[in-house]
This record gives sequence, C-alpha cells and structure tokens, in this order.
Amino acid sequence: MATGPDELGTNGTGPLEPGTDIVNGRTAGSPKHVLIIGGGAVGCLTALKLGQAGIDVDIIERLPETSNAPRACGYFGAVHHILDDIGIYRLIREEGFMTRGLCFRKPPKDDGEGRGGKLFGDIIANLPFCAPNDPLTEPGAGLLNLPQAQLNRLFLREALKTGHVQIHFNNELARILNNDDSGVTVLTHDPGTGAEREYRAKYAVAADGAHSAARKALGLPYPGHTWPERLIATNVMVRNVEETPMHTHFVMHPTHFSISTPLEEPVMGKKTLWRWTLAADPALVKCSDEELLTDEVIYAHYARCMPGARPLDVEIVARSVYRTHQRLVPTMRKGNVLLAGDAAHCNHPFGALGLNTGMLDADACAEALIMIMKDSFPAAQTLNTYSDSRRKVFQFFVDPTSTQNKLRVHSNPAETAAEDDWFLRDLNHMTPKKAVEMVRPYFEDWRTDMRTAMQEKDDGFPTQG
Repeated sequence: MATGPDELGTNGTGPLEPGTDIVNGRTAGSPKHVLIIGGGAVGCLTALKLGQAGIDVDIIERLPETSNAPRACGYFGAVHHILDDIGIYRLIREEGFMTRGLCFRKPPKDDGEGRGGKLFGDIIANLPFCAPNDPLTEPGAGLLNLPQAQLNRLFLREALKTGHVQIHFNNELARILNNDDSGVTVLTHDPGTGAEREYRAKYAVAADGAHSAARKALGLPYPGHTWPERLIATNVMVRNVEETPMHTHFVMHPTHFSISTPLEEPVMGKKTLWRWTLAADPALVKCSDEELLTDEVIYAHYARCMPGARPLDVEIVARSVYRTHQRLVPTMRKGNVLLAGDAAHCNHPFGALGLNTGMLDADACAEALIMIMKDSFPAAQTLNTYSDSRRKVFQFFVDPTSTQNKLRVHSNPAETAAEDDWFLRDLNHMTPKKAVEMVRPYFEDWRTDMRTAMQEKDDGFPTQG
C-alpha cells in the first residue's frame, strides 16, 4: 500500500499507518537517489534537508512505524539554528514548549509533614540556557522540549511534503551488495514475511542507531566502552508540587543518581507528563532488564528521588532499560556510505549530547551530499571532510563533555560538589566572560559548516554557493 502526503491529512500531518510504504508518485531505487538506512529522527532530518534541496530520497526502516520508545526530549544550542535554517523551528515550538535551563540538586528531603512525603533536594547549582527575562522567541535561547518520537514524526511529515522523499517500513537491511563510485545497492527483508527487496542509490546514509546493521555490513568496528550502570527511562504522569525555574533536575548521588525533565509544560497542582531517568540500583545487577521494569523496582527508585506525598500518586506511561556507551567508529565514511548519529557514535545521555549531536550530523551529512550532487564539489574530498569534521567534534567536544556530565552526578559528594567542582563553582559565581566561554562550544564547535570546512581543506577546490 502506498500513500502520498495528501493522504496523511489536509496538511500532510495525519497519522502514518503501520507497515505502509509512503511514496510520492515516483519509482524507488534510481541510482540518482540517496538511500537512508533508518527512519529515526536523524534519518528523517537528513531526508528533510535533502528533499528541500530537490534530491530524491528513499528511507528504509525495519519497524512497521516510527518508534515510540522513550528517548531524547530536549534540544538546544546550534541545533536551534539548523532547525531554523530549514524552516521548522517555529513548527517544533508550536508542538513543544520551552524551558529555561537545568539544575543540579541534592537528593530529596523530608517535607516536614510527618507522613513520609518529600521535597526536591537543595539546589547545588543552576545552569540557565537564557536570561530570566528572556521571552524565549529567538532560536538559541532556552531548551526546546518535544519527545523524540513526536520530533521523528514531525521530521517525516515535513520530509514527505517536499515531494522528494519516500519511506518503506518493514524493510530491514540484510546485506550491502555494492558500495563503490558507481553507487550503493542494498538488499532488505521484511521481518514479518521474509520478503526481499533491492534498493539502489548513488549515496547512502547509515542512520540506523547504535546497533546499526549498516555499520556491521560495512565491517566497521565500534571501539569504546560501556558504562556499568543500566538506566531506567520512564515517561510518567506526576503531580507538580513545587515551582522550579529550572525544570530539568540532575539529582546527585553516588549510586541512585537520576535526571528528570518535563515532556509537556508543567502546571502547578496538576499532573503532567515527565521523563524520569534513573540509575538502576547496583544491588540489582543480577536482575534482567524485564525485572528492572516492574512496578516494584521502578516505584522503589521513585521513592528515593521523586518529591511529593507518600504513597506517590503517579502513572507510568512508558518504560525501557538501556545501557550507555562511549563509542566512535574509525571513519564516518566507507565508500559511498556515510554514517550519522548513533550508528557512528554514542555517548552518555546526561547533558543531551546524543540525539542533538546526531541532528548536527544530519545537517552536515545532507549538506555534503547537496554540495556533491547539486554544486559539483569533488565527492571523495567532501565525504572525507564530513567524516573528519564530525569525528573531531565527537573526540574533542561531545565525548569529554558527556563523560564529565555523567561522572559529575555521582563522583562528587553532593555536600561539597559546589566548591570542589570547577564547573559547578563557575555556575554559582558566573561572570559575563565565563558565560560566553561556557556557551561558545555549543554554538561554534558543535555544528559543522561543511562549505567552510571544505574551504579550510585548502585543496585547491573553491567553495561553492
């Protein structure tokens, strides 16, 4: 079954049917196309930017529909600028909401009512993303909140509207049959029926996540390490009992550290949806992932880190367990295949440097292909520049920053962290100069300007456009 954008609703924004190939009246598989492996947020954002440039794109996705798993939810810094550049920042603002920053806290404390209730722990330091009086109207200010599942669907809807993108659900990569200067050919199979299908394209983008079948098919290793703790991610309806200017909370603790952030704008006295991500109790190391997801285990974690009266009045909407890693492929380009997002690198999620980095990959990756396919830039140099530039961003910014974000919440005693840790100390004694130095990498270093990067290669090929 094939549907075009008109069948998704009057504005192309209606629900997508599971297992549907969504096409726009053209034949899939031309060697002039770009093939994107993975229909997640990174893949769909890449497709959107390519489609806007008039480049035909096929997306293959192994699932029957876009994923609803609880994943990322907050976007900031240079990511705002790429979303604004392609004309969808305001749309995401309309579907999501803005918060002003985050804070580091001590574990919850007794509410003094004598019935076991708790209040948020004392604030150790605040990290604002905008000034207190900022109306949050300009890209780059504040933290833009929208669950990844919704963002993914938004990217896909907008990509389909370009008329140059089609997506094929229930198509799991089986093998890469060809990958050279002539193009890329892949074989997929339907996980349900086993039916096979070939796709051809001039270039391909592997955006199929940390367990990337494309990366494995390319024979690329994934060096790095896995953190010892498992994280339990939950979407949960919680009654808002305390007004907090910084809505995202890092609870510092040697073992029971956590982070909570709203998934919809909090309203005092009412229940709203929050993401609570909890470090699994080390004493449960022998428990399976399924056992960690039981109400008994999750409520025990909530009891340690969640404010409110006891017993807690909450409703868990979604839950998952995942392991976190620090890994990076040795190259983000193999032949005519580029890697982006978790297929190329992954890092600890504290600090929101995971999906955000993948979205910045998508921006640079799509721009590289536009430069080659539309502006006649030399393919090899441009693809290598993409790989080199994005790997450097991970090695010198994303990896060390996300590592220290993770260590910060459990390696320093909460009672002394504000004075012992230079970062927290600077937050509490901020100056204009420190603020500029702190924010600069998130706008200047994190994003790759591919045209400038090519010019800096100084290989004799002039920058186009």
